[in-house]
Amino acid sequence: MFVTGAPSRAQQTAGFSAGLAASPAPRGSDTSWLWVHSGVAMQAAGSFADWATSWKQPEGNQFLAEPLGPYQGRFYREGTVRKAALSAGIAAVSYVVAWKWPRARKFIGMFNMTVGLGYGATAIRNVATNPYYKP
Repeated sequence: MFVTGAPSRAQQTAGFSAGLAASPAPRGSDTSWLWVHSGVAMQAAGSFADWATSWKQPEGNQFLAEPLGPYQGRFYREGTVRKAALSAGIAAVSYVVAWKWPRARKFIGMFNMTVGLGYGATAIRNVATNPYYKP
C-alpha cells in the first residue's frame, strides 16, 4: 500500500533542479528568447507608465527627485535620466545573463515581468493619488 502525501522539501528541490537542468530550450532557441523579449518589453512599458504619471509631480524617491531649481523635490529631467538608465541597465543585464545561461531565460523573463508589474502598480497609484488626474 502506498501512502500519498506532499513531496518532501528535498524532492521539491530535486524536481526544480531537474526541470532547470532538463530545459528543452537550447542556446539558439527562439521560443526561449520570447520570455526575455516579452519580459523586457513589459518592464519598459511599466517604467514608461510610471515616468508618464510622475512627470513634474512630487517625488518620494530622492534618487529620482530633482535636487535643485524650480522643480526641487519633483520628478523632472535628472529623474528621467536616472529612470531611463535604470530601465536600460536592467534590460542589458537581462540579455547578458540570458545569453550566458540559456536555461535561465524563463526566469529572467518572469523577473522582468514582475518589475514591470511593480512599475505599473506605481503608475496606477500615481493616477489614483495625484490631484492632477482628478476630474
